[in-house]
Amino acid sequence: MNFLIMINKYNISWDLPKNISFFISSNEKGYSRDVFKYANFSYSVGDKSLAVSKNIEDLKISNHIQNISFMNQSHSDKIKKIIYYKNYNNSDAIYTYKPNIACAVITADCMPILVTNKSGTIIGCIHVGWRGLKLNIIQKFFSSIQEDNSAFKVLIGPCIGVKRYEVNHQVFKDFPDYKKFFKKNKDSKYNMDIRLIAREILTQIGITDVTISPICTFEDKRFYSYRRKKITGRFISLIWFKNDHKIF
Repeated sequence: MNFLIMINKYNISWDLPKNISFFISSNEKGYSRDVFKYANFSYSVGDKSLAVSKNIEDLKISNHIQNISFMNQSHSDKIKKIIYYKNYNNSDAIYTYKPNIACAVITADCMPILVTNKSGTIIGCIHVGWRGLKLNIIQKFFSSIQEDNSAFKVLIGPCIGVKRYEVNHQVFKDFPDYKKFFKKNKDSKYNMDIRLIAREILTQIGITDVTISPICTFEDKRFYSYRRKKITGRFISLIWFKNDHKIF
């Protein structure tokens, strides 16, 4: 690539170890066009593959990232420990201790959750919607790592807000322990606060160092939103070990 557009970063304060960096994209600049403009990171939504590849390459070069490990996300509870770099993993959560791999999640209303620990020895990410919450993917993710939960640092990135996240009665029934995070609306459906449910789950398993983005992807047009527009792109949230600590 002879020039860079440089994908815009959504800025949020997250206190991290010095050897860890993260990036959450906004869609203000990039190579995608039409309904996907501008910074789409998904090959499976109808965007031109070349545009997606250029967006990924722009992000890698501008942030000095060697490899980005993406997931084939399917609202599952599949979790993968990344030992060797693989571009796409059939999972909805990944983590690694390896220094040459960035962990990425792409979303358009679901929660992108980024994870590290206080000593900066592990990185990971989780893709979470109501289905993932129902399958206990957050609990299973941290259980699979088998480390002291109190040492983890978590960022819940931009996702759909409670005012815009309407679900039916069956979804409400699927969460009997979290009824206080649902509000019945005038259409006899429910508004679900997935962020606060995620925070409650994290607290229950001993993780209290949690940063939460206040951004609603439906309302903030810097981000893609499937609920706002069915044919749309996906923004990226990723975490990696920084190259200025001789990682890459």
